[in-house]
Amino acid sequence: MLRNPEEIVADGIKEFGSEHESIMQLLTKVNEELSWIPTIAIEAIAKATGISVAEVYSVVSFYSFFSIEPRGRNIVRLCSTISCTMTGQGKILEALIDEFGIEPFETTDDGRLTIETTPCIGLCDQAPAMLVNGEPHVKLTPEKACDIVHGLE
Repeated sequence: MLRNPEEIVADGIKEFGSEHESIMQLLTKVNEELSWIPTIAIEAIAKATGISVAEVYSVVSFYSFFSIEPRGRNIVRLCSTISCTMTGQGKILEALIDEFGIEPFETTDDGRLTIETTPCIGLCDQAPAMLVNGEPHVKLTPEKACDIVHGLE
């Protein structure tokens, strides 16, 4: 069962403190637990740290792994850097779109899956690559990528 975003922030404050330096840890805690960062969490973090809502929101919007929109239980992040693009990222993305019926940054109707493209994930030497719920998968083919995603709960 999902917890209230304000409870998650309160637990984060106990764990990381309420200094300005704690913003990334607090945002990460909320994002990891809910798969997104609701406005109420942004407001709670701003209040606790003494930073404006606009500043906290700017941090959230800067980092591609954070989202202000609800996402699926499983998040597939397909790398979109030049090395992945040159080694077949486009075909992999096309296969995922065809197989699961959603475009990048959309979520399946059942809330099971969100597919995203993202800048470098640090696996250029093993391209094309993707992260599935934070776990790296490398040297992908369209078939291999679809099989990995089908294997998710």
